[in-house]
Amino acid sequence: MVDAVVAGGGPAGSTCALLLARAGLTVTLVERATFPRRKVCGEYLNAGAVAALERLGVLGEVSAEAFRLHGVRLVPPRAPAVELPFPHGALACERETLDAILLRAAVYAGVTVVHGRVEDVLRDRGRIDGVWVRNDDGGAYEVRARWTVGADGCGSVVARQARLTRRSWGLPRFAIGGHYTGFGDLGGCVEMYVGKGAYFALNPLGHDVTNVMVVVPKTALAMWSGFVDEGVAGKAAELGRGHRSFANAQRVGARAAIGPLAHRVRAPIAAGLALIGDAAGFLNPFTGQGVYLALTSAENAARAIVASAADRSREAGAFAAYAGERAADFAARKRLSAAVGWLIDVPPLARRATANLARRPSLAATLVDALAGTNAPQSALTPAVFRNLVL
Repeated sequence: MVDAVVAGGGPAGSTCALLLARAGLTVTLVERATFPRRKVCGEYLNAGAVAALERLGVLGEVSAEAFRLHGVRLVPPRAPAVELPFPHGALACERETLDAILLRAAVYAGVTVVHGRVEDVLRDRGRIDGVWVRNDDGGAYEVRARWTVGADGCGSVVARQARLTRRSWGLPRFAIGGHYTGFGDLGGCVEMYVGKGAYFALNPLGHDVTNVMVVVPKTALAMWSGFVDEGVAGKAAELGRGHRSFANAQRVGARAAIGPLAHRVRAPIAAGLALIGDAAGFLNPFTGQGVYLALTSAENAARAIVASAADRSREAGAFAAYAGERAADFAARKRLSAAVGWLIDVPPLARRATANLARRPSLAATLVDALAGTNAPQSALTPAVFRNLVL
């Protein structure tokens, strides 16, 4: 038996494993992919994520491979574009690079990494005490642990097998895209073209390599059956409204399809178990908070486990504190994301909001900092902020 087993080697899982190992715990991390792995979602690192990487001691290594971002250029329907500068540093980094850096740091700290697919959780007297792993050759085995961490992303197997998932409401959405050349130099800005429940996002990874995603409802994806590239290009041209399209773009590598972009849980904990990152609940990727939430939830869960290891009588309180903090922060960020989406999708409100954001830099900074984790999301969830946005 080990002290902790972590299911998933993405930013959340590697970070949690790294921190637990640094605290002196024995940790096994189970990852089904072979690293370095190609993954094109979550390649935007907001200021909160950058700060978390600095706390981990890996920011220098990440920065050397990343591209510096200066702001976001937002283009709502039937409204002028507005450029929102980032008050604090933000980066774009390929997930293949970021994930490898974090996993390598975890291994260096003493984490044991095993290749396999987590299929179930193990239970002992009502407590989760490890995972059931299957190898590529079909063989299966148990990894018993005092604490289990589910970091296996949206649609988490650990969350489902621990009976913590909830039904997701609304029409499922999917993201389709990949890495492209031919979009030119975006001036260090993320560009977002939005409208009618869909959006076209461009995140520059360099001066001529761009992470491009078109996010649409499942119904649109079903209509493109057999002609996905054509459907994505058409939707991008519609949303780009003459500013951007796939006309001169060339994809680098395979097309990526991610979804459904929804995952809800009843709670991020159970006896002996903590869920982190997207496994603990998925937030609309439009606002770019995914990696930040992965890193910070990993930090907080690791803190709860380390406290429990030091004094088992503190486990219930430490895990409850993690769950409460995660639930409160996630709920506030979900409300803020919904409010931003509502402002952008309603053209009269979009016109007023973009004009007010362009005219009031302090208002733009309040919104960007709340989304980036530099300030609490509640700082932008005030009547005064919304009054200044729409009046």
